[in-house]
Amino acid sequence: MPAKFELIAPCFFGCESTAKFELTRIGAENIRVEDGRLSFAGGAEMIAAANLNLRTVERVMLLLARYKATTFDDLFDGVYDIPWEELLPADAAFPVTGSSLNSQLSSVPACQSIIKKAVVKRLMAKHHTSVLPETGAEYKIRFMLRKDQCEIMLDTAPAATPWKHPSVKPWRRPLPTLAACAATAWWRIPSAAAARC
Repeated sequence: MPAKFELIAPCFFGCESTAKFELTRIGAENIRVEDGRLSFAGGAEMIAAANLNLRTVERVMLLLARYKATTFDDLFDGVYDIPWEELLPADAAFPVTGSSLNSQLSSVPACQSIIKKAVVKRLMAKHHTSVLPETGAEYKIRFMLRKDQCEIMLDTAPAATPWKHPSVKPWRRPLPTLAACAATAWWRIPSAAAARC
């Protein structure tokens, strides 16, 4: 794997400039702003810093591949070419989620199935096993299909995200938390709300 990775951080529309300010503050490189997300470069330290310090983004994802996919064969081949054995142990659990917009591959469940199949085949071949129990740590695989361009990403967020804790009421996660953080960061005023974010 390279020393520096391309990372993607989705955020709420309108929070891009605040998220860019936060990324600049922690030393991210090659920051690019798009509608509803930012991309930037960094190593393992940057992944950790982004997960700990960014208050206005939803997740921090590691971009593994970007390619054109107009058929299920294209989708499968692109996913299979990723060195999954370097990222996932043989017992890893790896749920696949994603979205499709203005693409020929419009069925999200079908894309999920193809991606899962490609990862399974690659892991079985490279780990020299016929069984993947999926009883270990969870590695969330995400895909985005936009105008036939496919992006395959690995979620880097830790499993114990505070607003996912069962004791946190559903209506209090994550929108009000992120919105409060965005408002606080936007004005750059330290407050009790910023301390909680």
